[in-house]
Amino acid sequence: MNSEFKNGADLPNLTVVDADSEQFPPQLKGIPSLNRSSRPLYFAGNLSLLGFPAIGFCGSRKSSEKGMEAVRDCCEQAAQNGIVVVSGNAKGIDFSAHYTALASGGCTILVLPEGIQSFRVRKDLRSVWDWNRALVVSQFAPDAPWTVFRAMERNDLIIGLSRAMVVVEAGDTGGTLSAGKATLKAGKPLYVAVYENMPENAPGNDILLKIGGKRLSKSRASGRAKLAGLFDEVFLPRDPLETVGPQLALI
Repeated sequence: MNSEFKNGADLPNLTVVDADSEQFPPQLKGIPSLNRSSRPLYFAGNLSLLGFPAIGFCGSRKSSEKGMEAVRDCCEQAAQNGIVVVSGNAKGIDFSAHYTALASGGCTILVLPEGIQSFRVRKDLRSVWDWNRALVVSQFAPDAPWTVFRAMERNDLIIGLSRAMVVVEAGDTGGTLSAGKATLKAGKPLYVAVYENMPENAPGNDILLKIGGKRLSKSRASGRAKLAGLFDEVFLPRDPLETVGPQLALI
């Protein structure tokens, strides 16, 4: 593990992990886009979060209020159950996922669609930000700018770091739909938010449900998302030799 990389940002515990290093996260070694390029990963923050069960969240940058309510509910419950929230540091669903996890006393991993030296804690995240409960990661060169291609490619990293994925309001094309399909292709559980009066800009939810996504709906009794099945899958080893990290102690 190499910690010599420096940049102008105030990033604690800045670490570079080569693709062929023994410290390279084992859950990422089967991801084609990472293995094909042999690029290192760049981390800042609490590296120990890589050892705990995590759920990925992906959705529209312009989600409806119901979509935002759904992701806030799910991330609050995840944080309360010691599960790390992983998302892509974009506007909309991603931001809400990161914010809610931290505001609820939980932990989050931010996967960047650009180089890590561009990262700054967003102004509207600062009130809840805690580097002990956050990890920032990029698979791109430190000075790489944001591009649509990189935004799509970083979804593979979100999936790799997550034991299951939740999709909120996918379009009939685009990154959210692509991430849902890639989750199923990777053999990981995909949960798709379903609620009354789904917005017209979320036809991808039905597409994903038809090809193997699982319905994620509210309990009529509690008014909260029904996450028991999802949490069971997050803590279930994928093969006899695999162990699942312990739950995070609530902070």
